[in-house]
Amino acid sequence: MATVGEENIGMAMTFALISYLREQLSTLAEARISLRIAEEREKERLALEAEEARTRGTSVTAETFKAWKTEEEKLRAMTPKEREEYKKIGTRLTGRQLFERNRNLAHEDDSLMEEGTVSVDISQYDRTKVDEDEDHIHFSDSQ
Repeated sequence: MATVGEENIGMAMTFALISYLREQLSTLAEARISLRIAEEREKERLALEAEEARTRGTSVTAETFKAWKTEEEKLRAMTPKEREEYKKIGTRLTGRQLFERNRNLAHEDDSLMEEGTVSVDISQYDRTKVDEDEDHIHFSDSQ
């Protein structure tokens, strides 16, 4: 900037300085835009790589194929009812199934409550309808 100012001393100096600053500003803006675009492309590339890694799965080797084949042969030799039982053992239980097997699960979290907290027993409250005239406020102007 100082060299441009020294080269253009005089009346035309303001025009030359403004032109120089405009060029510098446009190159700076273009550099920022290209940097932002490069960052977005890098994010997209990383997202695609993460998606590919997530969906890639297990590579098939001779050992994994043999293990799969023996497992598949076991399943084919079973009756349909045995297959269902075998699959149920291998799968995780749902929350409902866990609760049905162990009814104490509903009360296991009671030990995690903070001291001084009180649980509310809804059965203590009566759900009868209260007479509405007692709850309303009557003003002298309304009848």
